[in-house]
Amino acid sequence: MTNLRSWMIGMFAACVALAGAQSWSGEYEKGLEAGKKGDWAAARAAFQQAVAYRPEDTDKATTLPGPVTEPRRWRNGAPYSPNFLAAYSGYRLGMGQTGEERATTLKQSASELEVLLNKGQTSRETFYFLNAIYTTLGETAKRQELEGKFAGMSGKTTFKVDTEIVSPEEIALIASLGGPADTGQGAVKTIPKTEPAKDGGTTTQPTNSGTVGSGGLNPLVGPVAPIATKYALIIGNGDSKIADLKLAFAADDAQQMREALITNAGYPEQNVDLVLNATAEQIIKSAQALADRVDENSTVFIYFSGVGVNVGGKDYLAGIDSESLSNTGTMAAKGDVFRLFLSKGAKVFSFFQASRPVVGGRYFGQEVPLVGGLAQIQSTMPGATAQSFVRNGKTVGLFTNAMVLVMAEQRSNQLPILEFGWQVFYKMRRGDTGTTGGSSQQTPTLPVLTNLAADARF
Repeated sequence: MTNLRSWMIGMFAACVALAGAQSWSGEYEKGLEAGKKGDWAAARAAFQQAVAYRPEDTDKATTLPGPVTEPRRWRNGAPYSPNFLAAYSGYRLGMGQTGEERATTLKQSASELEVLLNKGQTSRETFYFLNAIYTTLGETAKRQELEGKFAGMSGKTTFKVDTEIVSPEEIALIASLGGPADTGQGAVKTIPKTEPAKDGGTTTQPTNSGTVGSGGLNPLVGPVAPIATKYALIIGNGDSKIADLKLAFAADDAQQMREALITNAGYPEQNVDLVLNATAEQIIKSAQALADRVDENSTVFIYFSGVGVNVGGKDYLAGIDSESLSNTGTMAAKGDVFRLFLSKGAKVFSFFQASRPVVGGRYFGQEVPLVGGLAQIQSTMPGATAQSFVRNGKTVGLFTNAMVLVMAEQRSNQLPILEFGWQVFYKMRRGDTGTTGGSSQQTPTLPVLTNLAADARF
């Protein structure tokens, strides 16, 4: 009888342990399933319920109840990370929201990630997503403190988390955070030195060989890792004979944009062609020279600051010798510039700093090609003027300034286009002075996308 009672007690304990395991593991599996479907609210709720059953994350393998002679490891020894994944799901949920709802969700996720770091669970993923939240919320002081903490660790993170529902793009970026990952991903390789074509009116920067992270993210500190398949054509026409639409600061802005791309957005220096005060012919020749180097795996960033017009439903970039808004003979057709790259299968992300007066019902930016992978953002709404302000004694375009500041804050070689557009919008509307509202007289457009997803990255 005693042996029978002991057996029954043992069986009862085993059943209780198994039921407990099924509770937390079942909720965890629900969270993974919801995350894979992109239902981040449901994923977050499920992971939080798993925490209620089994509170602490662990990077050690979990042994399930069963015979000692036949030990079973949960999910083949994967980490148990409900707290991290609940915070990650909150991050993904918040990034899809707007306004106060977004801020509230992201702040909650940030506090949860902070708790994990305070417990010594210093995973690269936790640093990465906490840094991303601070950047989105404009928490500069907290971001700098986090960067200091990460730098003090020399990038040597020890805690491992479950990344099953973290996107492949994010995993690739995190892989080179603070150096190559332990798995060997994100290894650094050397790219050959090339000599971009040179034409009159085109200022091509020195061609230095560099290193490229294999899909790797910028580290929290130091230079952003360049990606060899990223190219940029930067055009700044500050000189113009069309006085009413002339942007005298355009050339200076173009040079600032070049530096921002190389420093904070992962564009290799030798892949960024800078064209200053050029004629239409020089613009097309420079675009052709760059297009000759790209292929279907390439991402192309196009920036134009100067005079833009729409004639007969087509957009044109005015050369410095243009004297009339109707004489397209001295202008480069925007569609022609796009086709040079789109015909190669490259994805094109374009940004235009130009005034947009409405003339005969037409305005610059009306033309939207229907083929190819293309994004377009205009510096201002139709009928409005591209404006500038003085910073450190130098005139800077509001649009360019906002783009440069957002790149400096995001510090990523994989910027999602819609999110970037919103951040530039907020930066311009608020005048970089706060987190809500704003009264700027210039409002940029959000991206107009052709055959590209809202989270396409450049």
